[in-house]
Amino acid sequence: MIRTLVILLFSAICVSSMAQQHVVAFYNVENLFDTINCPTTADEDMLPLSDRRWDAERYHAKLNLLSQIIADLDPHHYPTLVALAEVENRKVVEDLVANPSLANANYSICHYDSPDERGIDVALLYRPDHLRLDGSRAISPNTDNPTRDILSAWGELDGEPVFIAVVHFPSRIGGIKFTEPERIACATRLREIVDSVRLASPERKIIIMGDMNDNPRNKSISKVLDAKRSTKKLTAEDLYTPFARTKRGSSVYDNRWNQYDNIIVSGNLLLNTKQGLHLCPTKGQKFGAIFSREDMLDQHNHPKPTYKGVEYIGGASDHLPVYILLGK
Repeated sequence: MIRTLVILLFSAICVSSMAQQHVVAFYNVENLFDTINCPTTADEDMLPLSDRRWDAERYHAKLNLLSQIIADLDPHHYPTLVALAEVENRKVVEDLVANPSLANANYSICHYDSPDERGIDVALLYRPDHLRLDGSRAISPNTDNPTRDILSAWGELDGEPVFIAVVHFPSRIGGIKFTEPERIACATRLREIVDSVRLASPERKIIIMGDMNDNPRNKSISKVLDAKRSTKKLTAEDLYTPFARTKRGSSVYDNRWNQYDNIIVSGNLLLNTKQGLHLCPTKGQKFGAIFSREDMLDQHNHPKPTYKGVEYIGGASDHLPVYILLGK
């Protein structure tokens, strides 16, 4: 009888382990700056003596909020991959993963300093017990003005070859007609990278994450990246965005919801789902989800920012994190 119970318990543990899904998330963390002046970047707005009075107390309060939110994306195992935008440097990312809410995840960090004038970068957190990182590099998007590099990383996720890109396309400040060519240039460079990866390693599964400052229907995503908005007739070589039909969005500007935060995957993550790594449904049988909870929203149910202009609001970010689930 005891032996039977042991076998059943062991079998249940094995099934549970095999069924574990990976949470893969992207989060624009809205100006995660330290409190130290950097002489080579325009970080003057985020210092203790600035109009915003950005000090150690506010910095650590933001770290606490962000780390709790990231941990809650997968309260049982911690997210496997978390891409970040608007981090000032590697040190702030190290402070984030060292926070008590995330310390047990033992995240490794992939980060490069970008040529952005304000010094904001992208970064990738990953659990080395699941992702074996074989290499990474920062690739210039070849835009006319300095902007964030494309962070490229490759390796094996639970034994399967993957390629990961983290991006933060140029903002819409100055108007969409004026700034769109910059985002198209970023998307063009990103598409070239994807095509070269596919040519060198057709079986490799591709995950693109970032704040693209464009909605899925805009030209940079729908035409240049050619990210499909439907799974119908999808091939292994296609790119697919599961965030094309969200009811609201992940950020608000001028009282309008936008879906600038996106995760795009290669079609081979949706085919042959009976074996190998594949995209799993999240809520309501959709493949992508936006995470929020009460303390992340203001009185209008919009993302609660850290600052509104120079006024300290005390929220985590003016964006909500987006995520997908990968399983075997």
